[in-house]
Amino acid sequence: MPLIVHIITKLELGGAQQNTLFTMENLPGNLPGILLTGRGGMLDEEAASSEKYLTRFVPFLRRELCPFLDFAALVWMFFYLLPLRADIVHTHSSKAGILGRWAAYFARVPIVIHTFHGFGFTPLQHPLVRKTFVAAERLTAHISDILITVAKANRKKALAENIGPKKRYYLVHSGINPDKFRGRKSEVRESLRESLGLDKDALLVGNVSCFKPQKGLEIFIQAASELARMGNYYFVVFGDGVLRKELESEVLKQGLEKRLFLPGWREDPENLIPGFDIMLHTAHFEGLARVFLEAMASGVPVVATSADGAVDVIRDGYNGFLASQSDVDSLVKYSHNLLNDKKLRQLVAEGAAASFEAGFDIRNMSEKLNALYAEELKKKGKNI
Repeated sequence: MPLIVHIITKLELGGAQQNTLFTMENLPGNLPGILLTGRGGMLDEEAASSEKYLTRFVPFLRRELCPFLDFAALVWMFFYLLPLRADIVHTHSSKAGILGRWAAYFARVPIVIHTFHGFGFTPLQHPLVRKTFVAAERLTAHISDILITVAKANRKKALAENIGPKKRYYLVHSGINPDKFRGRKSEVRESLRESLGLDKDALLVGNVSCFKPQKGLEIFIQAASELARMGNYYFVVFGDGVLRKELESEVLKQGLEKRLFLPGWREDPENLIPGFDIMLHTAHFEGLARVFLEAMASGVPVVATSADGAVDVIRDGYNGFLASQSDVDSLVKYSHNLLNDKKLRQLVAEGAAASFEAGFDIRNMSEKLNALYAEELKKKGKNI
């Protein structure tokens, strides 16, 4: 029976991680699966308790760059994979994507797949660091049989950087379960405002995000500061991360402590997002943010920066509005227009609900991946 191994750097509470766990839970038939990951993520316990697949925590595997520990993690994965005789290794995230694919290559795993949920090279890096990461991705693409992107923009970016040939690329959109979000606006709107101590009719701008540099939450706060002077609006970002102290300080600096809330992580976005009047998403770069899909399924208009996967799903004036990255003025203008015009807000909300496509359903995502596994295994003379 074919064996599939997934490798991811850390099981944080994020779209890439949640999609990976769903994929593991829904491997075709009774195929055995193994998940290799570093420790310290919010989803560790969920993965370790699964009865569908086996989880092994990789010593030394962590997000931060450290050549000695990275090499140790590579060696550990190589010796783990060598006797395992896995048929497919499917890697996710930048660090595990590089180390895991090379471990699989040296262990002679016949099929090596990688999903780009985003990229390790970013506009915020020093040019030399960025070039190094791009070079690593180019080299590792040569030992990859399949390269998956979650958004068209990611594939375009990868090909522009000469990362692998076009024929190896497949598009498999990130997915959610829309049934959790549909038809819940009235219920969630009331409970969410009550939990934040707001009036039931308060206009609320929200997001769910990790507090990392790429999410551009300093832009969210800047936009909130300007919007707060334009109307009686309130703001909330559910999440946490390394930038919490800096963001809390900025909230105080802008005098928004009674208008902008940072309650921490919640694992139930279906009880949060349908209660937003609009979603404001200010990322500098990413793959395809699941919160876009969750907002669409909830019937919530989105105002966002045009980072990567945003252009795949947000249609200006129909289900939301896009602004160029760091264009605070446009983000504020679009947000104020929606908040200040109930008819426009309702029209765009209807467009958001209508624009959710089957291709964004997580069950469809799983089916596409399973079909891809079956196709690649068949080429090697194996059937699922």
